[in-house]
Amino acid sequence: MKKRLLEFIACPCCAADFRLSVSRAGEEIESATLACANGHSFTVSEGIPRLVVAELLPESQRSTQESFSEKWERIPDWGYDKKTKNFQLQWYLQRYGWGSLQNLTDFLATQQFILDAGTGLGRDAKLYSENTGGQVFAIDISSRAINTAYSHLGHLPNLHLIQADLTRLPFRESFFDFIACDQVIHHTPNTEESFKRLVRFLKPGGEIAVYVYAKKGPIREFCDDYIRSYTTKLSAEECYRFSEAITKLGKSLSELNVEISVPEDIPLLQIEAGKYDLQRFIYWNVLKCFWNPDFDFNANVMVNFDWYHPKDAHRHTPEEVRKWFDDAGLEIIHFDVSLSGTSVRAKKVE
Repeated sequence: MKKRLLEFIACPCCAADFRLSVSRAGEEIESATLACANGHSFTVSEGIPRLVVAELLPESQRSTQESFSEKWERIPDWGYDKKTKNFQLQWYLQRYGWGSLQNLTDFLATQQFILDAGTGLGRDAKLYSENTGGQVFAIDISSRAINTAYSHLGHLPNLHLIQADLTRLPFRESFFDFIACDQVIHHTPNTEESFKRLVRFLKPGGEIAVYVYAKKGPIREFCDDYIRSYTTKLSAEECYRFSEAITKLGKSLSELNVEISVPEDIPLLQIEAGKYDLQRFIYWNVLKCFWNPDFDFNANVMVNFDWYHPKDAHRHTPEEVRKWFDDAGLEIIHFDVSLSGTSVRAKKVE
């Protein structure tokens, strides 16, 4: 933990200032206690402030926290190796309407306080911190994720890594110039409520960018609900084995290199006429059997695990998402709808 962080954080229970009692420090504070005037106390360990209020986490969120801890432990270099890094970056630029990396970095250079809400291993936080003179705050509810992110990025002078819950942020409201929450809030107990909470921490004139899972057609939704009613109850190891099997199915289907034709639209099933690769047709319309030949086998497995094991994994229509932004008084800058999800970048009206 960098000493300067104390200027910015507040108690996640009551928003009061913290007092810091240091136990061990080097270039960074490695071990300490953070306490507020109202008696709430938290620790700093291994250089990371641990600001999750564990006793207030719903059961589903505790389970989801464990799922992602398992995921990030199995793929600790996701977003850092060349193939996954390039894939994620290009997808990010397209979905949020940046168009080019230069446009994104020009924007970041003007931002003073940036929040990466649900940073995972810190892939986006690294991009933000390297392209702004401001301060970047990367939070994640998973101890394993934030520990790994710290091992990758703890040396960056303007990046602060915190174990925290995005539904109970350790900051004061109206603090951030830019909030990014990419592929995260659908893994909280209530996506809309989590979104509303994030908006409270955005300055007037600030921007927010979020992505949420799309609600699919009826066959895929049925299969998702049916399969997940079992897989979310499995141990992490059992679900990993299931995910291996479903990944092998996706790989096998992909390697067939078969194209099928749908002669005309089937509106009841939300299937459009056209030509489809067989694996992608099944993936989008029947069940999730992800396969990307550019990733190694384990990375593919963990993409499927990411879907099948977390208890919280909500899907939403574009109309639902647009209403959240309208109700919050946000001015939409870019609205991207794909088969996988909805990505929105918007500005808080001053």
